[in-house]
Amino acid sequence: MAESIKISSVADSQTQVSTTDLTKEHSDKLQGLGSRIISSFFMLVRSVKMYDPDNAIFQKPLSALEENINQYIAVEGRLDLQMATDTFYLNGTQLKMDVSSLESVRFLQQEMKEKNVGGFTLVRAVHLAELKNFISIFATDRNEQAEEDGLGDKKLVQIKLIKFSQIKERLKNLEETDQKIDRKKYALTCYARCVFFLRKYLEKMKAGKPMPAVRCARLIQDLVDVCFEQRTHFLGMTSLKDEADYHVFHQVNVALITIVVGNEQQLTKAQRRDLGMIALFHETGMSSVSGSLLKKTGALTADERGAIQKGGVETLKQILAEKTLSRQSLMRLVVTSEHRHDFGNPVKDSRGNIQMIIPKGHLSVYAKLISIACVFDALTSKRPYRDAYGPEIALTLMWTELRHKFDPELLKVFMKVMAIQPIRVLPKNRQTVAIG
Repeated sequence: MAESIKISSVADSQTQVSTTDLTKEHSDKLQGLGSRIISSFFMLVRSVKMYDPDNAIFQKPLSALEENINQYIAVEGRLDLQMATDTFYLNGTQLKMDVSSLESVRFLQQEMKEKNVGGFTLVRAVHLAELKNFISIFATDRNEQAEEDGLGDKKLVQIKLIKFSQIKERLKNLEETDQKIDRKKYALTCYARCVFFLRKYLEKMKAGKPMPAVRCARLIQDLVDVCFEQRTHFLGMTSLKDEADYHVFHQVNVALITIVVGNEQQLTKAQRRDLGMIALFHETGMSSVSGSLLKKTGALTADERGAIQKGGVETLKQILAEKTLSRQSLMRLVVTSEHRHDFGNPVKDSRGNIQMIIPKGHLSVYAKLISIACVFDALTSKRPYRDAYGPEIALTLMWTELRHKFDPELLKVFMKVMAIQPIRVLPKNRQTVAIG
């Protein structure tokens, strides 16, 4: 039940708020310094493959690296950077890397492995000359491997190298520890973070202070990463509903479902990330519709139906109102519009059963997947005007009465993925189902 997730702020205690804010501010500052250290380190290692370290182009990135390292030491008293799978640990804390930085991190780690450098430590401020000696280790013309104090003719004083061979065992232990983490709890945490973010996003939107949608990219990437290992539990989380906060939970559920089905369709990680981003915001405009209208139990008037339809238009306006129109925002604009269209026109027999579907046009795969997930989650959710249907009934309805709305091939894949319990598709001579 939705009640099992409690997402709240700590505003109940002013002292607690103050302490939490200070802790977060300190953590964010260290994360920022760490990210800048890795960025400067990457640029220097890449450049030293082409230029001599004495070249003037090294002056600016070396100075940036010196400044950030010394700031970090001033705050923490020491700096211990170690390589890990797809990331780095700084003083035992994992650095949060943007998705766009992953290729740079992999390049840097590969160069470090080749030179048998697993990391380095510092307890005192470092100077440019020593940093230049350190970067020289990665030069193309240096084939020898450095010792703890650097290369023979370019010794290190403050910097102490950690050999990659020495931390292999640590990495192995770290991976084993990670595997022991309760992945189900982590999946639920990822879900809760998305719910919390979307609430904040809609609040800011109503207040006229829109947040950039791209801020949730890391959250979506977490969902993409965890869904493969915990697919059944991941899909089970979509049963978390809150009738009072329907559209927030609905959009998060649709994002989860489309990511899982996208994986079944062998979409790449980048494609699943884009798909999840689009799905998470596919109905944000509905927040502009009055709550009383959304909770109405009786039949809607023509004006009321028009007001609800304007919610879809408002979603598109929100995308267009963003400060910059990137490739991703334009893709969101197209898919958000497309997913509302039926896949085709139904051709029915004399008894009203669908015999054939004539496709209307060429909808994108993203739009077709979101359309299927959106309707399934809506059918399995309790609404003011009806109770929730069970998954089996929802899937049966989608295969019969609503079949023309979806790409039939993708619907088959969806039914396979969502059929945690066996689902029997009705035979051709019986294409309707009675709902009690």
